[in-house]
Amino acid sequence: MKTQYILISANYAINILNSNMPIKIHSVYENTVNLIINNKILALQTYNTVVSPISLITNVNSFDIDLNSKISIKNNYIFIDDFCFDYSKTEIIDLKMHKNTFDISCDMLIKAIYKADFSGFNAIFSSNTENNFLIINAAKNKINNCTNELLNKNYENAANELSSLIGLGIGLTPSGDDFLCGVLAGFIFDNLENYLFVKLLKNKIKYNLKNTNDISGAFLNCALDDNFSSPVLSLPYFKSSNEIYENFKKIGHSSGIDTLCGIYYCLNTISKILKKNA
Repeated sequence: MKTQYILISANYAINILNSNMPIKIHSVYENTVNLIINNKILALQTYNTVVSPISLITNVNSFDIDLNSKISIKNNYIFIDDFCFDYSKTEIIDLKMHKNTFDISCDMLIKAIYKADFSGFNAIFSSNTENNFLIINAAKNKINNCTNELLNKNYENAANELSSLIGLGIGLTPSGDDFLCGVLAGFIFDNLENYLFVKLLKNKIKYNLKNTNDISGAFLNCALDDNFSSPVLSLPYFKSSNEIYENFKKIGHSSGIDTLCGIYYCLNTISKILKKNA
């Protein structure tokens, strides 16, 4: 049996591994094997991929694993067919965002957003891009409706509009879900969590998790518990729009930029309205 190693993980993922619950393979993708333990998703990932709260970053460049592979877990090892993944000496990092107020430049954020191809929610925030995609237009309407309801202090309606983005979009993590993860991060960046709208939205998201897939739901669950991918936590320390763009695009096809759009909308719109209404 060949031993491989889990090099890096978040404390969230390690706590799930250490729960001593049965393990199964949920799904297999090019750089990720998703595992399920006690109805919670973990992601066994190839070397040098972005660390998220559910990540188990390995020292391998590819996986020879499929849905029918035999899997078990025992004594700090995950056994999959003829391989075992040792997590006894894994570097454990804290990806929980601790409450603080950061001065993040919205101008820098929008410049980073504009650097990406307009294939996701970034098209919503561009005055120079026309699009006829039903998903983008639907998302734009929901976001605009949320803004209008916030301006009128109709916080329940605003939360309903924004939470209806859950599951909207294509891919492993729909753009609407990534956007909402960004909004949830923005609340912490700008110390907004005691506002009524924020509490209402978090409750709506939690209630509507059934409207998206298991993997995307896992990321939203983490965000509701203040756990985010490493580029999100590092955002306040990036010095330029290019540095922001380069780090967020590593998260996934459009997931990073969609998340960045959510942060921008929160800081540039939601935060300003809530503080003005207070």
